[in-house]
Amino acid sequence: MAELTIPDSVTEIGSGAFSDCSGLTKITLPDTLYYLKENTFLNCKNLGEITVPDSVMVIGSCAFAGCSSLTTVKIPDSVTKIGNDAFSYCSGLTEITISNNVTRIAPRAFYGCSSLTEITIPDGVTSIGNSAFQGCSSLTEIRIPDSVTSIDEWVF
Repeated sequence: MAELTIPDSVTEIGSGAFSDCSGLTKITLPDTLYYLKENTFLNCKNLGEITVPDSVMVIGSCAFAGCSSLTTVKIPDSVTKIGNDAFSYCSGLTEITISNNVTRIAPRAFYGCSSLTEITIPDGVTSIGNSAFQGCSSLTEIRIPDSVTSIDEWVF
């Protein structure tokens, strides 16, 4: 399976539903989806293109962890929570846009994203969890807003 379109009748995708689908390269998610549970696309190593719809409110832990071919992700403003390790080891990720409604960058959210070159943490984020950007060895620019009051250990 290379490309997959999930129908509009789907509002939730179960934990690990597409975990380890190495042949999956592109997925189109419906505008009815509100929750990406943990491990949904874990280790989909060839998944290079995904658009998170404006209906999604939560990206669960390890939802995209190990998706090493993913290069760009835009997290829409509907998202209020990004789980632990959500994008960890997405080694091809060069660009990420984080929702303005996220208040906390979860622990290890972007751990090991070794191709990520810059990150702008949006206003409204008040804390950055431990190891959130650890192993992001290509980071050259980090913008942290005045709203951040807590930075945990080993963040960078």
